[in-house]
Amino acid sequence: MSSALNSPQQVKEINALIEQIEKALKPGMEIGAQSKAILPSLLVANKIEKKAKFFPCKREYSDKVVAHFVTEKKLTKSKFHRNAQDSIFLL
Repeated sequence: MSSALNSPQQVKEINALIEQIEKALKPGMEIGAQSKAILPSLLVANKIEKKAKFFPCKREYSDKVVAHFVTEKKLTKSKFHRNAQDSIFLL
């Protein structure tokens, strides 16, 4: 994943994060970005028993990484997704 707006260091960090997420990916999962402190309570409130797997990231990367998985890998974006968060999650 590269863009004219990203420095080589940013591209390296984003690609490393994408690679880490791809290793944990299983069919039927959803992806999104949300605070690690908030998501568990959202899941409980919505009576969802799935356990989220979190990946820490820089806030400015979260939207790019989620967009990559939604467009390139055809993952469903979670309804709990929020822009510019410090963690990406898989459900």
